[in-house]
Amino acid sequence: MSGKVLFVDDDPVLLKGLSRQFRKRFDLLIASGGEEALRFLSNREVIAVAVVDMIMPGIDGLELLRVMREMSPNTIRIMLTGNADQQTAIDAINQGSIFRFYSKPCQHQQLGDGIDAALRQYELEKSEHELLEKTLAGSVKVLVDVLSISDPISFGHTERVRNWAETVANKLEIRQSWKLKMAATLAQLGNIAIPPAIMDKLTNDEELSAIEQEIVDASPAIARDLISNIPRLAPVAEIVALQKRGFDGTGFPEDGPVGAELPLEARILRILVDLDRHTRSTVSIAAAFELLKSSAAAYDLVLLNNIREVLISEVSPQDACLAKDMNLPVSLLRPGDILLTDLKMINGRLILSADNAITTAHLHKLRAMEKMEKFEEPVRILRT
Repeated sequence: MSGKVLFVDDDPVLLKGLSRQFRKRFDLLIASGGEEALRFLSNREVIAVAVVDMIMPGIDGLELLRVMREMSPNTIRIMLTGNADQQTAIDAINQGSIFRFYSKPCQHQQLGDGIDAALRQYELEKSEHELLEKTLAGSVKVLVDVLSISDPISFGHTERVRNWAETVANKLEIRQSWKLKMAATLAQLGNIAIPPAIMDKLTNDEELSAIEQEIVDASPAIARDLISNIPRLAPVAEIVALQKRGFDGTGFPEDGPVGAELPLEARILRILVDLDRHTRSTVSIAAAFELLKSSAAAYDLVLLNNIREVLISEVSPQDACLAKDMNLPVSLLRPGDILLTDLKMINGRLILSADNAITTAHLHKLRAMEKMEKFEEPVRILRT
């Protein structure tokens, strides 16, 4: 099995013995204390298993496990300690989320077998992560792409919010970023319960009646209920349900968490969804961020400023030179083209809204529609 194994202990004799015993069996890293172990993590070292001593000067084992859980949540953690009282074990399990707990002295065979089991667990969790990141995410994206062409008013801007979420997750190094990207993809799922007449009003920024606003406000909860039916997506369902909850406690649901208790992904999604709403006219993204500041209390301001910096600078001059602004007939569109204007039929019916990236699913639908109806052409697109 592959994956680096990190031993952390302040006893150089023990470390030397462990290294001699296991260097041929595992891909080893050695740290003589908590500070050195954190340097490995800060340097982006991918650690599959960490074996940590409890009592060390400076950062002790319990604190190291807590920090490691935040910095490297995929690492499987094992505690090896001479302080084997019951409370130590309880604290290690509850605060450090450890996989195994061993007391010194520990037989090399027993410890080696435990590390083998931890490596197997790491590979299992890695495979599950890939399932969520690739297989399930790909299936969900196809679903939303189909919805976007069936109901472009409700789902027409999903692609843009999803792309922003991916950019923000990468630039801000969001851990377990699949949750944010999946939540951005499914954020508008509750719109299926909003009548078309209300969606038209939302699109045209018209005032809603109290009953209409109540229907719109309930859409994230409806999305949560739908997403909850998909295995392993309970965290995503919760993020989507909180997308209209303000950092200051305003918004919906009324009894939801406040401030830093809001999941990070929900705080990001709130900003991105509102940003999309402000940029649906001719407002530039920089101007849209200024509009968000008028309701600053509803957002995590540190996060808002970080996201602003990321998105305003996301297209470098080199990227801009490689992108071509083109006017083409629908027959020449290809996957990856980004619509700069709405794609409509000659009778004015909206098929795809601006900012959507053309997918293979879209093209199949468009090719079939070309045989029956005519589009407003040419279509303005951005092609990289």
